[in-house]
Amino acid sequence: MRKVIVTGCDSGYFPLVMELIQSIGNRTDAALCVLDAGLTPQQARTLHDLGVMVRTPYVPDCAPSWRVRRRPTLAINLSKLWLDRLLPQFDLILWIDADAWVQDIAAIEHMFDAARGGGIAIVPEIGAKIADMFAIRWICPGWMQVRSFLYKNARKARLPFAIRRQIGAKPLLNSGVMCIHRDAAIWPVLRKWQDTIIRRGGALFTQDQLSIALAVYIDGASVVFLDNSHNYIGPWLLDEECGSLVNLFYPHDPVGIVHLVSQARLRESLSNTLTVPTLSGGQAAVNLRFGGMRALRDASFPAD
Repeated sequence: MRKVIVTGCDSGYFPLVMELIQSIGNRTDAALCVLDAGLTPQQARTLHDLGVMVRTPYVPDCAPSWRVRRRPTLAINLSKLWLDRLLPQFDLILWIDADAWVQDIAAIEHMFDAARGGGIAIVPEIGAKIADMFAIRWICPGWMQVRSFLYKNARKARLPFAIRRQIGAKPLLNSGVMCIHRDAAIWPVLRKWQDTIIRRGGALFTQDQLSIALAVYIDGASVVFLDNSHNYIGPWLLDEECGSLVNLFYPHDPVGIVHLVSQARLRESLSNTLTVPTLSGGQAAVNLRFGGMRALRDASFPAD
């Protein structure tokens, strides 16, 4: 099957996309594609010289054009649900957000394999954090208000309460890493929900994740769940003996795809660090980007 790995960025996120490309290297036969939401001409040429396809994002008619003009990167989120139309020459389409990178290439192949049967291959946010399963606000004993991502965004989109109730306590399906076959039945379902959400005033930035949840939880679209190492957002744990990020859960296998959600400081500069616990019980100050982890390994394991 013809496979492609897709991401998207503007000029500010270009360094992160370059690190994502470097982290993949030549370890897969999949093509690479970047959606251009504001690259400079030189950045686009750099990608072309590397053999990376550069494509213009697709903005559906339902999206207010003035909002996309004001914030061009919104086009990337909107395009996620149109990748089969943007890249019709590929059978398997793997999306990876620009603020993610590949530590273990096996995770890439797992994503492709999981999507071969026609279900959307995606990671549910369950068990990934030492935190409550979803946000709630206690009103008084026995009464609480659901404040989960899905419930809040469904309410903003003015979806019926019956739908909000059905998805409110479900785990978020993180669209930062997902793989879908070009012929999967879920594509038109995703676009139906995208249209509904946007026309009802829902948030453009999060409509992709809400659309996926609605397609799976409401319409019963075929889905293949992968464990959190395929889209790892923390908590962070470092194996200092090999210089790799590992899963919090025993036996602490290496993380496959590192996703720097809510790590704005680390994304801004490789000089910014985060204190991370180590397997030996210590702590280390590291930058979790590909470049930061590569620098850590180079310092810890200098070439002979």
